[in-house]
Amino acid sequence: MIASMTGYGRAELVEENIKATVEISSVNNRFCDVQFRLPKNLSSLESKLKQTILSTITRGKISFNLSWEETSPVASYVTLNQDAADVYFNIMTQLKQRFSLSGDIRIDYFLGLPDLVKVEKEEYDLDKAWVIISKITQQALEEFNRMRKAEGAKLAQDLSKRVAKLEESITQIERLTPKSIENYRKKLKSRIKELIDNLLTDEHRIELEVALMAEKCDVTEECVRFRSHNQQFLFALKEDTPVGKRLTFLLQEMNREANTIGAKAADVEISQKVIFLKEEIEKIREQVQNIE
Repeated sequence: MIASMTGYGRAELVEENIKATVEISSVNNRFCDVQFRLPKNLSSLESKLKQTILSTITRGKISFNLSWEETSPVASYVTLNQDAADVYFNIMTQLKQRFSLSGDIRIDYFLGLPDLVKVEKEEYDLDKAWVIISKITQQALEEFNRMRKAEGAKLAQDLSKRVAKLEESITQIERLTPKSIENYRKKLKSRIKELIDNLLTDEHRIELEVALMAEKCDVTEECVRFRSHNQQFLFALKEDTPVGKRLTFLLQEMNREANTIGAKAADVEISQKVIFLKEEIEKIREQVQNIE
């Protein structure tokens, strides 16, 4: 069954000293665009996350948000920046000598000096983090895809009904075509009689008029192709693979056939049916924009 490009999924896990939450959402897009919001210390996992997401999603603008809270922060260590301390001490010694200053260099002179101490944080175990993140990402993706499939099923139902309307209109056009041809034939006979009456009995002109009539009014081929596109469209709706681009192409072909029918048909009723066809095709096209 087809899937919508719109969806939302969320998963949360609390384990030992970690609380992690993943949210995945998406909207329509011609291509596949994934945007991440990750904590800075976990940003190196972005490529792995992207591979996981792209394994189940092929189209849409996808937003991935990871919330990561540590109830017991990673240990930090405060150490002396010996290089900075040496520089500060040498500067103070030089100042004493240059200006003949008395007194000792005391420890309180160093307090408040920038970069005198370094705070080194213990590196977090990314492998351990990935086990947690990959688990809840899969859970969020499952919920996300369930929502997309559910919406896709509703779209497929609506589209099937609309395609049935297209099929009904094509049937009506086929029924009207013989009458349209007959009406045109009558007009042609009247035109030929007018030519004869005016002594303009050009045989080539008459043959040309007849040829134009046959080409202009017979839309059988167009109707057959339109039906074929309809059937392919319905078959595609039942597939489990992404079909949004294929459906868009089929709609373009349907619209092309509808335009040809409208150009060839010399009948008001057929023209009205063609207008209906094009209106429905446009409505279907808008719906297909939501399909992966």
